[in-house]
Amino acid sequence: MKPIGNSKKSQSVYRLKDILLLILGSFIVAVGVQLFYVPGNILGGGITAISIMLHILTGSNVAIATFILNIPILILGYFMVNRQFMIYSTLGMIGMTGFMKFLELVPAPSDSLFTCIVCGGLLAGCGGGIMLKCNGSGAGTDVICRIINKYTSFQIGTISLSINAVLVMLAAFFLDLDIAIATITTLFITTRVVNYILDGMNYKRMVLIVTDKGEEIALALSEEFGRGATISHVTGAYLGREKAQVMCTINIHETPRLKTIVLELDPQAFISMFESTAVIGSSFKN
Repeated sequence: MKPIGNSKKSQSVYRLKDILLLILGSFIVAVGVQLFYVPGNILGGGITAISIMLHILTGSNVAIATFILNIPILILGYFMVNRQFMIYSTLGMIGMTGFMKFLELVPAPSDSLFTCIVCGGLLAGCGGGIMLKCNGSGAGTDVICRIINKYTSFQIGTISLSINAVLVMLAAFFLDLDIAIATITTLFITTRVVNYILDGMNYKRMVLIVTDKGEEIALALSEEFGRGATISHVTGAYLGREKAQVMCTINIHETPRLKTIVLELDPQAFISMFESTAVIGSSFKN
């Protein structure tokens, strides 16, 4: 049994690591927002989008507006969302807005809209992903999404998409269609980067093969790819015939070879593939 003191020390080290990563993530987001979103008049998403919209319409300070708009959300979140998430999100929000205020002194590195879209999206996604991985965020709509998800059946991704869709429509109506399109493009980049940060580049394909030659196909796939396959017996609802169902997971680039092997052994086989964002164990990621 490990000593209690060592366990507490280990927890403290992990918390310190999370806090340092959270601050790093907030800095990266601040760079994306202040040096690329604001000069390019790109809204991004969530509370930051509202702050930049106010900046375009009234000339208000983006960092200060973001900080003020987040205060009631954070207060509400403390009573309705996981306490550690809220503490980390408060730290992330303070860090992000503080860095944004500091970066006002730094000149924008580019006046190209394309550069602002790509670099802003990459940086905001990278920083946001780091904060989420540490069980924190930059507050704003991340907290709102968790509150709504806790008391309804709506998924966090659906809620976030809905909020950002409303913001994009407001941008198109009150500002300019070009700003709305640039914002949509940036949100797409940001979302993809966040997914890569959270799940890694561990995208695989899960394959289901319904066939009369289950054992032969499973053996051939195991020999070709060096990993096992699972065979189960299923019954077709239409004809009532028993067949074998072979399930395996492959890397995306292995798809053409799998199709060739299966169809050579059974031209009548039914193949279905699903994207998998994370595969853990066996010969894949541990």
